[in-house]
Amino acid sequence: MPSPLKNILTQISPLPQDILQEVVQQFQHMEYPKNYVLHKQGRVCRHLWFMTKGAIRFFYITDEGRELNTWFSLDQQIVTDAPGLVSQTVSRETIQLIEDSELYAIEYSALQWLLKKHHAVALWYIKIWELHYVAQVEDRIADLQFLDAKQRYQKLLDHYPGITNRISLGHIASYLNITQETLSRLRSPKA
Repeated sequence: MPSPLKNILTQISPLPQDILQEVVQQFQHMEYPKNYVLHKQGRVCRHLWFMTKGAIRFFYITDEGRELNTWFSLDQQIVTDAPGLVSQTVSRETIQLIEDSELYAIEYSALQWLLKKHHAVALWYIKIWELHYVAQVEDRIADLQFLDAKQRYQKLLDHYPGITNRISLGHIASYLNITQETLSRLRSPKA
């Protein structure tokens, strides 16, 4: 029976079985409780995580001390501070679990070793960034520029059915770049 990690890896892009096995061996299985900080703003990100179960929020703290959510990841998603991981520079965001979560982690150095060793892994890695970073970031920017608050909320619900049962309304409002009062009005049957 295939492991959850193998399923995630092959959904990104198929890898030959021998290389897939070598890649899987570089990952470490981890389970963390709700509220665990996976990565902290101001540090260099040294891992790429594949979440099999759980919920995570990405946020940063403003100069005024406010937390602003920028992203959510739920079940079966890739998790990392992409700009910090790729450039090995300090992160602007913190990554925090908002549910008990199960993940597989690969260290940056092991990933770099695999990329140099196998052309198939390099192609797989490019696909990760195409599917799970570039496309998502472009979509997020377009949403903030072209959709009103109600449209952004509906799109979030369409993309993550049941998200309001898993993530607090305060976090959702922050992500949508609206106040919690505005979110309450949008959720009202009269809206």
